[in-house]
Amino acid sequence: KNIFPKVICPIGDVAFKVEGLTGKGFKDISFEVHRGEILGLSGLVGSGRSETMRAIFGMDPLTSGKITLEGKEVRIRSPRDAIRLGIAMINEDRKGYGLCLFRSLRENISLPNLSAYHKGLFINQRREKAECRTYAQMLRVKSAGIEADAFSLSGGNQQKVVLAKWVMSKPKVLILDEPTRGVDVGAKSEIHSMMCKFAAEGMAIIMVSSELPEIMGVSDRILIYHEGRLNGEVSYQDIQAGAVGQEQILAKEFGGK
Repeated sequence: KNIFPKVICPIGDVAFKVEGLTGKGFKDISFEVHRGEILGLSGLVGSGRSETMRAIFGMDPLTSGKITLEGKEVRIRSPRDAIRLGIAMINEDRKGYGLCLFRSLRENISLPNLSAYHKGLFINQRREKAECRTYAQMLRVKSAGIEADAFSLSGGNQQKVVLAKWVMSKPKVLILDEPTRGVDVGAKSEIHSMMCKFAAEGMAIIMVSSELPEIMGVSDRILIYHEGRLNGEVSYQDIQAGAVGQEQILAKEFGGK
């Protein structure tokens, strides 16, 4: 309970919906996520979970399918399109895709949000520093200061910096791909608490995780992948009631009915 401090939040209207998504590594994927909901995606590595999220965020092309955001169909051809629409993604490879390791915390946090700080050719650095410091403190990033390089931080604090930069953009949909991979148990608990806090504020959250206790302890609903397709759905209530356990979810991950 300490590691997975689940808070039940009011579930709102549908914020994000996909229908018949097909691309490299996945086929005919359809689901929806509501405001205030944490939707977990479970499955074996290579089952198509991360591939689906990369395509939704515009990193990989879609062969077919429809994406709807707040009731309107949208087209996402690149991460720039996704960010502009209010979709943020924390990639499973934070060092490869999430951070500029030899840049400061301030630069990393403000990077996707620079449009809020510049006028013409100039950046309002006083405002940039103040807001980056606020978000770093909100996510309890432990560092020598806002100007410290990202590579000097522990894995857990690096992940918090990645989370801070996307939360700062106030996204409508937040995609978290393996959000606690390679971080210590204390940072895991803090990240889970922040996820529940963001959901309580009305954010729609999609979480990919290979850790069954994490998926079962944090998600309001779980979609189970098997070989690029969805093979079942489980609710948090089912888990709490003891109707579904790790064995049943694993069976579906391996293709069982």
